[in-house]
Amino acid sequence: MNRKFKERFEEGMRRIQSSLTKKHGVKKYDKVVERVGRLKSQYPSVSRYYVIEYERDDKNKDNMSGISWRLAVPDSIDSGIGTYYLRSNVHGLDEQTVWAYYIIIREIECTFRQLKTDLNLRPIYHQTDSNTEAHLFLGLLSYWIVNTIRHKLKAHGDNRYWTEIHRVMSTQKAVTSTAVNALGEEVKMRICTRPTLAAAEIYKRLGYRPTPFRKIEICTSQMHKRQNPKNYASDS
Repeated sequence: MNRKFKERFEEGMRRIQSSLTKKHGVKKYDKVVERVGRLKSQYPSVSRYYVIEYERDDKNKDNMSGISWRLAVPDSIDSGIGTYYLRSNVHGLDEQTVWAYYIIIREIECTFRQLKTDLNLRPIYHQTDSNTEAHLFLGLLSYWIVNTIRHKLKAHGDNRYWTEIHRVMSTQKAVTSTAVNALGEEVKMRICTRPTLAAAEIYKRLGYRPTPFRKIEICTSQMHKRQNPKNYASDS
């Protein structure tokens, strides 16, 4: 857990550092120190072990020219670290089995979080039982799809949550263009954009094609003819 906090804290520091060289980035000395303070408050367990040095701009003392940081871990750091215990009322289980049950419980908690938050299953505003049951059914069906996708991705070492997967995949769009041909018929063309590298990697891990469909053309007169074949047969 602390390793993830360390990576996120250093990533935040790099963003603050890169902002000093951007055209519209935050360069004011007080503002930069304030940003660092907010970042340290987000990760207090690891930020206290960092030594941060600020450099003022020689030309403009109100601005900051550079920022650097280094990790200074004391030798007695392990003395304050606690131990995490897993307790079970089932006798005769070895450590590996207890840990496996614990992971299952975490997955169940993640399931409810996905149903309530990621899939917006709650709150339910329906007034009738049938509408509520349909809402729950579609929510559970959505979860099965989400859980299947995450299960396949985990097999490839990808443990991202659904919100992050949805953010990556939402970059691919389906575009519909409408035009009128020389016969006065309305023609609709629907194409799918190319996925980004991150989205294409997810498609590859799932074993799906990078584009669900290539190109679909629909002519309104032809569609109407398919829907009413008897009318066109009598006219002919």
